[in-house]
Amino acid sequence: MLQNGTVTALRQTWVLARNDLRQELRELELVVTSVFFTVVILALYAVSFAEMSKSAQPKAVPGMLWIALAFVGALTLTRVFEREREADTFAALLAAPVNRVAIYGAKFSVTLVVLCVCAAVLVPGLLLVFPGSGVEGWSAVEMLATVLLGCAGFAAVGTLFAAGLAHSGGKNVLLSVVLYPLTTPVLMMSLVATQRVLQAHPGAWDILAKIAAVDVILVIVGGALFESVLVGGAARSSRGAEAGPDMLGGQSR
Repeated sequence: MLQNGTVTALRQTWVLARNDLRQELRELELVVTSVFFTVVILALYAVSFAEMSKSAQPKAVPGMLWIALAFVGALTLTRVFEREREADTFAALLAAPVNRVAIYGAKFSVTLVVLCVCAAVLVPGLLLVFPGSGVEGWSAVEMLATVLLGCAGFAAVGTLFAAGLAHSGGKNVLLSVVLYPLTTPVLMMSLVATQRVLQAHPGAWDILAKIAAVDVILVIVGGALFESVLVGGAARSSRGAEAGPDMLGGQSR
């Protein structure tokens, strides 16, 4: 029975994620905004650090990469629940016979796809602008695994809190305040892994294995807490909406 429930949740996750990605492919609002922001950051890096010595580039470029992805990730997460908020369909989403973990999985997948698209622009761009950042022999497979695992950890945490703040005013500021402290461990581990990959360090896979373990824990915890966070955010929003007319009515009286 548990296995059937898992299969159902995975199927629902796939259906919801496919629907969100199909809408994004039609509108290209989130992808275009995130990619454009990525290109702007890359251009700023190129202009600001054009005179950086080749000896400093292997240590500086990983930081540039993950700072850029952290900002792009925050921008993506502020928009990942935007369609539901603008169409006021959160109540319908909560009333639908859909596993809450499937909703979390779908939004996590969309966020991860957008981050990976931006990373596909950012990584080659940084290596092109700063050719001294990598040494001969660095592995594209290791770099791909580093970016994928780092973005997955960031998305696992961010999707959870984006759901809770999607109903709130000023969510952009609140999300940034909550997001960056909690994702700092994943970002730091990803930065160290990127440095090891670019320097062809033999211990790169060791830290990648640790990041993968952290990602699994974050996804499990995020899926377990998602329903309470999403429902709690919706409840706070509805109470605020009911309190608003009452307060206006009291003032008018």
